Amino acid sequence: MSPAGSAWKALLARAAGVFTAPSFNLFSELASAWVCATGRRTVCSMVAVMDPATRSAHDAYHRLVRAGAFGLEALWTAMVAVVVEHLGPEGPVICYLDDTLFHRAGRKVDGAGSFRDAVRSTRSRVVYGFGLNLVVLAVRIDPPWGGMPVALPVGWHCTAREEPSSPLSQSCS
Repeated sequence: MSPAGSAWKALLARAAGVFTAPSFNLFSELASAWVCATGRRTVCSMVAVMDPATRSAHDAYHRLVRAGAFGLEALWTAMVAVVVEHLGPEGPVICYLDDTLFHRAGRKVDGAGSFRDAVRSTRSRVVYGFGLNLVVLAVRIDPPWGGMPVALPVGWHCTAREEPSSPLSQSCS
């Protein structure tokens, strides 16, 4: 195995404690396919770049993402630890925090409410939209091969419902 391949395996092994043994194998295959996939990185496009002779059943990867036996918070913690270990000695770790309105509505969407839509709002006009308010924390990574920096998401939170009484009483965030 090449040095890059063994380094990738060691990196994935850091997350082994988060998963059960079968789930970790599926996660390792998906993470490796994520690196190789081009275009949109959906589960289907990642499965398409896997070796058909050695991959698991197609629906096993969907089931892992939807209802896998792993803790998302523990996975974020493992990812942050790896990123900070590799970036910490070289300089400060730059984090980005952003909230965004994810337009999903309906009776079965838990946490959906009316939130300020930062994309459609201007300084003089505040626009509200219905959906989920997601707050995402990302760590900036400057790839060793150069090019644009990458923001690696390392955590997210869906904020509670917020029902504005009037546009003037809301504070801008």
